[in-house]
Amino acid sequence: MDKTPISNFAVLNDKQPVAIAKMAEVRLYTDDELINLKLLRPSTESPSIKAFRDLRTKLLARANGKNFICMVVPIASGGGSHVAANLAAAIALDKTKTSLLIDCNLHTPSVDRLLPGGSEIGLTDYLDDQRISCEDIVYGSGVKRMRAVPVGNNCDGGTEKLSSERMARLLQELKGRYLDRYIIVDAPPAMDYEADVSLLSDICDFIVLVVPYGKVNETQLNAEIQKIGIDRLAGIVFNEC
Repeated sequence: MDKTPISNFAVLNDKQPVAIAKMAEVRLYTDDELINLKLLRPSTESPSIKAFRDLRTKLLARANGKNFICMVVPIASGGGSHVAANLAAAIALDKTKTSLLIDCNLHTPSVDRLLPGGSEIGLTDYLDDQRISCEDIVYGSGVKRMRAVPVGNNCDGGTEKLSSERMARLLQELKGRYLDRYIIVDAPPAMDYEADVSLLSDICDFIVLVVPYGKVNETQLNAEIQKIGIDRLAGIVFNEC
């Protein structure tokens, strides 16, 4: 778990923590494990790495040098979690930045599989229990400088959980705690869980839409863009995974 106290991080010029490179890590994944998990491998210069680095660059430019909360949402089921995880991994490739992937897809969770040590509690446990702190649900992933929050143990009443004031406070606390931390929210498919996506979009800075290959037509794409609002849309990713 991410148990490092805030006081252990000195701040340089009010912008970047000095000790990013010294952050405690769990066992890091091997290249073979990254391949099995369909995660970026920093040891290669593949088209996927270039694509996610380009997306990272565009998001950073949009944020004007500040950290952000970006929701990644597929229009239909398929590929959203893949894009969210790899965007978080791409951000973590930058040695001056860390990323935090939060699993908000309470219907088809996926983040737990990225945790080498597994997890005991997660987002829904935090939202249910005031005694749990945000540090208790942040885990090291097998990717350097990338942290993750799994869904947790009780996804019943998911929409009510996501709409709670505690959920909104959590995202702002996680964003404000470390100025080098960039938060990626893995959301459920927009066409299947419109209420969840609408609630999450209200507490995120901007949104990346994922269009699964062969599952969405132009009319459906335009409808989702209108719902989100063009001013909130940071990009569209066409994905074959």
